[in-house]
Amino acid sequence: MLLLLTVLSTGVFAFAAVLWMTGFGAVPVLAGERLARIKGGEAGSQPQATAGVGLRRRAAVRLAGFNLVSVNIVQKWTQQLDRAGLTLTPKEYFILRCAVGAALTALGFALSPIPQLALLGLPLGYLAVGLWLKRRISSRRHRLEAQMIELLQMLSSGLRAGFGLLQALEGASDQVPAPLSVEIRRTLRDTAMGASVEQALTNLNERVGSSDFDIVITAILIQRNVGGNLAEILDNVAHTMRERERIRGEIRTLTSQQRLTGYVIGFIPFGLGAAFMLINPDFTKLLFTDSLGRMMLMGALIMEGMGFFVINRIVNIEV
Repeated sequence: MLLLLTVLSTGVFAFAAVLWMTGFGAVPVLAGERLARIKGGEAGSQPQATAGVGLRRRAAVRLAGFNLVSVNIVQKWTQQLDRAGLTLTPKEYFILRCAVGAALTALGFALSPIPQLALLGLPLGYLAVGLWLKRRISSRRHRLEAQMIELLQMLSSGLRAGFGLLQALEGASDQVPAPLSVEIRRTLRDTAMGASVEQALTNLNERVGSSDFDIVITAILIQRNVGGNLAEILDNVAHTMRERERIRGEIRTLTSQQRLTGYVIGFIPFGLGAAFMLINPDFTKLLFTDSLGRMMLMGALIMEGMGFFVINRIVNIEV
């Protein structure tokens, strides 16, 4: 038992160290915070919080008078659900994660020859829904970024034709496809409900969570405070984003072999394990029944996850 706890604690510590060294979880500076620093004129001054216009209820998930999920986690889930374009509430999302975990556990009890392994279905199902949500957020963010250049061209043309910013946004919302048109309409709805343009654009930046949107919204907010030709600024930003997309494509091409190598090396142990289970199941069963075999299997899974994460972070070059 002591050896098992030692292996688990060492693996968790090593994985946390890898996360810390790679900068995982760093919080980006939002456009509103950056604008507040520019207004204050001091690089080290604390930015003022920008009031948001939120339509979702943010409260702890409660059951029979007990808080199952804290308010901070609920706020995080609310932001993630907004970025994923889902209409689920945090409570519904929590129920979905628990239901998937319970379903995997029941399936494990029905199919697994080792009942103890079926209990892993609950945390695996709970985490799988979270991974699916993050994957959906990433996919939606990529689609929004792909439509941004077209939106900038429409805004620039509308501004040169004599329209204001909100009028140009309203015209562009009828021409660009979803999901960008949905986000533009939400921004216009925020302004119609009484929010300032700066607040509405900052809320848009927080909902999307994209570096490209951060560049565009920061440029618009600075222009509204210091002046300048917004149409020309948007043209320059669109040119910068085109060059970034071109460089991203070149980097993806140059690192495609390394990404494929990481996937192949990562899945080879699982393929060999499945082959050994088919060839000699009595020999492989010791990894699941013997205490030393379970510790070796747990250590292998932890190191496998660490290696896959490190390779993925190395080949994922930000531009």
